[in-house]
Amino acid sequence: MIFMGSKKYPTENEYDSYISKCGGFDNAVTDLEETTFYFEIDEEYLDGALDRFSNLFTEPLMLRDSICRERDAVESEFQTNINSFSSMREQLMGSLGQDDHPCSSFSWGNLRTLKENVTEDELYDILHKFQKRHYSAHRMHFAVQARMSLDELEELTVRYFSNIPSNNLPADDFSTFNERNAFRPDFYSKVFFVRPKSNICRLDVTWCLPPSVKDFKVKPVDYMAYLLGYEGKGSLTSYLRNRTLALDVQTGASYGFEKNSLYTLFSVSVIMTDKGLDNIEEILKAIYSYMRLLKQTGPVEWLFKELQDIEATSFRYRKEKEASDNVEELVVNMRYYPSKDIITGSELYYNYNASDIQQVIDNLNKPTFNIMISSSKPYKGITYDKKEKWFGTEYAEKDIPAEWQALWDNAAPIPELKLQERNPYISTDYTIFATQDDPETAATHIPAIPEKLLEDGVCELWFRQDAKFNLPMTLMYFYFISPLPMQSQKSATLTSLYSSMLKFQIAEDLYPASIAGLNYEIYAAEKGIVLKVDGYNEKLPIIVDEITKSMQYFDKNMSADVFNVIKKKLAKTYYNEIIKASKLNRDVRLKVVQEIYWTTVERFHVLKNLTIEDLGDFSRKYFEQVKIQTLIQGNTKKQDALNVMRNVLDNLKSGEIKNVSLIESKARQIPLGNNYLTVKSFRENDANTVTTNFYQAGPVTPTLNSRLELLVMLIEEPLFDMLRTKEQLGYDVSTTIRDNFGILGYSITIHSQEDKFTYQHIDQRIEDFNVKFVQLLEEMPEADFQLVKRSLLKRKQIVDTELKNEMNRNWAEITTQEYIFNRNKLEMQHIEELSKQEIMDFYKQLHDNQFRRKMSVQVVGCSDKSIQCSQKTADGELENGENEDEDLDREFLIHYLETDELGRNYITDIESFGKTLMVYPVTKIQF
Repeated sequence: MIFMGSKKYPTENEYDSYISKCGGFDNAVTDLEETTFYFEIDEEYLDGALDRFSNLFTEPLMLRDSICRERDAVESEFQTNINSFSSMREQLMGSLGQDDHPCSSFSWGNLRTLKENVTEDELYDILHKFQKRHYSAHRMHFAVQARMSLDELEELTVRYFSNIPSNNLPADDFSTFNERNAFRPDFYSKVFFVRPKSNICRLDVTWCLPPSVKDFKVKPVDYMAYLLGYEGKGSLTSYLRNRTLALDVQTGASYGFEKNSLYTLFSVSVIMTDKGLDNIEEILKAIYSYMRLLKQTGPVEWLFKELQDIEATSFRYRKEKEASDNVEELVVNMRYYPSKDIITGSELYYNYNASDIQQVIDNLNKPTFNIMISSSKPYKGITYDKKEKWFGTEYAEKDIPAEWQALWDNAAPIPELKLQERNPYISTDYTIFATQDDPETAATHIPAIPEKLLEDGVCELWFRQDAKFNLPMTLMYFYFISPLPMQSQKSATLTSLYSSMLKFQIAEDLYPASIAGLNYEIYAAEKGIVLKVDGYNEKLPIIVDEITKSMQYFDKNMSADVFNVIKKKLAKTYYNEIIKASKLNRDVRLKVVQEIYWTTVERFHVLKNLTIEDLGDFSRKYFEQVKIQTLIQGNTKKQDALNVMRNVLDNLKSGEIKNVSLIESKARQIPLGNNYLTVKSFRENDANTVTTNFYQAGPVTPTLNSRLELLVMLIEEPLFDMLRTKEQLGYDVSTTIRDNFGILGYSITIHSQEDKFTYQHIDQRIEDFNVKFVQLLEEMPEADFQLVKRSLLKRKQIVDTELKNEMNRNWAEITTQEYIFNRNKLEMQHIEELSKQEIMDFYKQLHDNQFRRKMSVQVVGCSDKSIQCSQKTADGELENGENEDEDLDREFLIHYLETDELGRNYITDIESFGKTLMVYPVTKIQF
């Protein structure tokens, strides 16, 4: 409501409109103890933005009509998150709090709290009283960042923010609340069994500790999370993984519900396998034993110092943050840290204090903790006989079994569990090569764009030595392209299974490297496996060498037990994606638009029948024919880059792809007219609907691309204002440009609730907006049009704040094989030439019935007005998903919907429909 007009700027969307037209963005984040408002905008328009921003706090309007409408936005946001496991778990934990403790509050809000139990007059009065009581200058903090002098920034701050009223009232007194009275006795004496709405198998053991926010000098809670969450040899994670009891262990507490001024909820969260669920006693024994190990060894100074040095080095050489991220973090830090520690308080370990650490160890060795088991497969016949009030989470509670209590009482260190050894991957050489010889000429003698160092049938190596950021960092990206992933659903699924298995195989050995600032990422892409490594350049080649050697010997490191665990994990991942409306919407859209695309449903079905022999055969064949695209950029010399590439080639011993047409990506042409792909959601009793209206424009040209970019920017704000703010169709309303292998278009997406607005209504309102937008464009003053265009041009000129931004832009040019490394500069030339009339004519033609190629993709949620969702077994019968095994054995059949409305082409079989479409040739932009 704060955003919706002020006395000086009473138009409801004035602030948002100004920020958007000037090429910026804004948002607000509500947490349990603070609300943060922020925006980012080009420096040229900072003055006007601060004027509008400050007036929202000086004299906000919060009009009655706006308040009544915005209730629906709160409800929509709540419904969008109602299936989120983290949100559900947090609210369930809160429901176990003492009734008078703040932790037991409902922290979301919905129509039930904002409409059903309060009149409009009461809500209006309560909201205005709340604003006057709490939005007082003496309790507010402000941070601003710009390339201006401090005097100029101070002058702007004083000019615009000194008029915010102050009531000088103290904040609400919470001094009687603490960790000792936060939760009911049952929180500690019962085991809670939870039925999640996603396919999850997880054990949480949670201690309620004293608040730790003020312990930032030592950070004993973070230090303990570091020890417990370690994944290398001898760790709790390693112990559980090696016994296939768990896939992952997460430890610690995040700010908000878990970490605040009243208490700290320290959790050890174990992502269990089926075997782990059946043997929870073994997992609990390991956790309890590790706690005893910590008590036995006590604080270890050298471990603390090593972590202290790692974080200090990370801070010293950290990348520059985006302006909005930086001020958002700093303004919250101002509330918690002394002025001299605002920048470093959340990141550095200042000093070692054994007694502070020992206190946390002692607290973690007290038998006052909560046990929560969340699994879609009921634990040993448990019946869920309770339901949480707000999210409807089903759960049960039982007394802690005597044998589990005995595990704690008799816990002792296990020989296999031990604290980590000294980290061999910590860098010691931070020399900057670009400035080593002649700092003055470094930036001029190094090419501005990547240069190709090597190309043959198997690889192409691109390289650029950094001379701008001057950090001891390098990024190395590798794309191992193979014909196999595009060959069949089976091969595509095996590619994902291979990458998941590979990550599991190397996780333990390379975990110390990730702690030391050497990061790696491995994932399956459209044409193969992507490997990305980044960090301190000194030892980065070692990581690449170890990973590529593991690729070569992959099949020799496989085991049947691990294969089954990873396969089950991937099946759960697929399942959880399938039941998300937004994921299904994307899947079915791309299945139509791309010539080759394997949906998650297809992969899910194929995965069931894959064997360890299939994966072994696949891993041996994969590198027989590959094309390795590589980009190395940063604080690395040319010869070192060549050495890395040659080492990779030696490790993999790959052959070249004989038929390159097998790795070509192509898009299909959407037929003329209004095409509808409408399917039911796979999640039962979920009202969330996702509608994407996609308008295909055609093969990319510089002119078409510039027109679409400007058009989308012009659409953004009025679309949000009309369909989200005024009509409250859904919490998430957006538009974006679409590029499918060089075939362009744009789309409008709305996340709505089917029991509030039908999918037909959503589509109609988007089309009504399309008509209205023509009028808005015609009436737009030329000065406003030029302002938006200038803002788009300024976006193209934004300076990279970190090496990764530049790297990712160059990497996209390489993987698309367009190699236009100065793309932004070339695009600006075409944007400069655009006129308002040209955009109007282009938009009208795009939506003219003679030329229109529209595909409306709708994944429809459940409501009383619609049929049940299409979760079916092989027999076609609806099931409720009683447990995890039923979920993972389920056959998902797409349920198409159609109406008898004239002028609509309903797609009722994606596979058959796709085969009738024209396929564009391989399309690249030509400047």
